[in-house]
Amino acid sequence: MPVKQKETGRTECDIYIFIYIDDDDNQHALLHELQMGIMDGYPRKPNTQHHLSLMDAPAGATSSTTHAPPGPHHHATAKKRHHSGRTKTILLFVVTNSISILLSVSFSHVTGLGSGGDGGGDSALDFAFSVLSSSQSLAVDLHNRIEATDSIIKRLISNSGKMKRDAPLPKLTPEEELTVALGPHTLPFGYTPNLDSDKLYPAVGAACHRHRDELRKYMRYNVSGDCPSDEAFAERLMLKGCEPLPRRRCRAGGPAGFPDPTPFPESLWVIPADKSVSWAPYACKNYSCLVDRARRPGRNDLDCKACFDLAGKEQRRWVGQGGDLDYDIDTVLSSKPRGTIRIGLDIGGGTGTFAARMAERGLTVVTTTLDLGAPFGAFVASRGLVPLHLGAVAGRLPFFDGTLDIVHSMNVLGNWVPGAVLEAELYDIYRVLRPGGIFWLDHFFCTGKELTEVYVPIIEGVGFRKLRWNTGKKLDKGPNADEWYISALLERPMM
Repeated sequence: MPVKQKETGRTECDIYIFIYIDDDDNQHALLHELQMGIMDGYPRKPNTQHHLSLMDAPAGATSSTTHAPPGPHHHATAKKRHHSGRTKTILLFVVTNSISILLSVSFSHVTGLGSGGDGGGDSALDFAFSVLSSSQSLAVDLHNRIEATDSIIKRLISNSGKMKRDAPLPKLTPEEELTVALGPHTLPFGYTPNLDSDKLYPAVGAACHRHRDELRKYMRYNVSGDCPSDEAFAERLMLKGCEPLPRRRCRAGGPAGFPDPTPFPESLWVIPADKSVSWAPYACKNYSCLVDRARRPGRNDLDCKACFDLAGKEQRRWVGQGGDLDYDIDTVLSSKPRGTIRIGLDIGGGTGTFAARMAERGLTVVTTTLDLGAPFGAFVASRGLVPLHLGAVAGRLPFFDGTLDIVHSMNVLGNWVPGAVLEAELYDIYRVLRPGGIFWLDHFFCTGKELTEVYVPIIEGVGFRKLRWNTGKKLDKGPNADEWYISALLERPMM
């Protein structure tokens, strides 16, 4: 009959024993068959096809197992059972159940699943437990070996990946590198409704495709190495409309010994250290040269001649009423409810002085600039302000619709801009301003005839509401020169 002990988390062991005791010879045969059965069946769990069958059960005993074919020993025991009669059958039943109970108690004691007992048992049971113990040790050893093998495989995979990462990237021709930069690139997970495409198209200016020779030159560099020092060349490409430029897979250079910046707000009016700039692309090789350049007679190719002189004319900009064309910054801010002008944009802001004035008043203004003949972007950043490398006149402003409180532009917008481009720029400014936001048009330059026939109709046609409007002559060439300025404070109407 079956003896079964089971506990959650422990190995289940089923022992099926069919015992017929007749004489000493049969006892020895029993022991041998028990040993062989355990050796042959362990560690498989017995089922209806495979049991630890020791001997056929006697007549009257019940078993669900499939028995082995009877042998000579089986016939001998059958004859003896025939002569014993009912008495031996009863004795067999008592002895078998007694041994099963004894085995159950002993097995529970040894395996720790039960309690009581002195751990004793016959040699067959001891042998069975020995086999179980040895098999358990083998299983533990096998588990340790599998873990060790798994660790080795993981190290091999890791080293393989490292070898691939350390391997040099394939060298591409400038045309192939340009193809990588311009795309398109198939998305790893296929179509996405956000892009309405299964491909990713890098943002590159349309004019880049019209300057393939310059682009090939721009894309000649060492992949994963240092980028070439070609800032001036890149700037010229941007001015041709190749904006934004294609991205490159190289490390941008920087000045040696770059110092920590001056803490804010002291940085707003401090000339930065010369080591904060790579001077190779510029005629001047330090900031002193740039500060003194406007004071020297002769030709000056900088758009803002004195804007690096923070102790000079820059100190007086937008502070106090300097005339009908020169608006005071506090007067402009007072045209709106206090605290409602918070963020803005300065188009073509030079060295960032307008943004500095706003920062002194707790406002955040982004300055667009280009490094034309001098490191304007680095200078703006050294003051603790945000420079945006953008030729804003020809391109769409990179801001969300209806988000800015103020947009300012001085000297950049003028009659050098084609009328259609200027009109599109003004509509784009209208777009990024929130309802009630203001556009400060500061010293727009044109001739008297252009003023009345071209630019006033364009400005008025956009739909701004005039909060303030002033025109006046540009007098640096004398009163007889037909050169005029427009300064205006324009509001996007409230909806």
